[in-house]
Amino acid sequence: MKPLTLNLTVTGGTSILGIVFKLFKKGSTVPIIEMTKDASFSHEFNLEDNTEYDLYIIGSNPIADDRRTVIKLECDNFTFDPTSDRNPVTRTGKAYLVTYSFNTN
Repeated sequence: MKPLTLNLTVTGGTSILGIVFKLFKKGSTVPIIEMTKDASFSHEFNLEDNTEYDLYIIGSNPIADDRRTVIKLECDNFTFDPTSDRNPVTRTGKAYLVTYSFNTN
């Protein structure tokens, strides 16, 4: 099993609509995990070796001038698809969609 930690830091309050994250094995339409949060959080996954995954994070920022969300994946020896968002990524708009596609080598 390969560990992956999703760290999400919200600044300026709490999300007004929530933050949803869904993890899928590549090619599946049924999420392995689906959760909703409304503020900063950390979530740990134990993933299968040599498996491809897609992680989607959809959320809204707080209603504040200093609003922002920083999303960071902590993992070792993962290969990210070139279409993935940067890691870490910062979002300052009203809402965001962040996608990561990766292989757990």
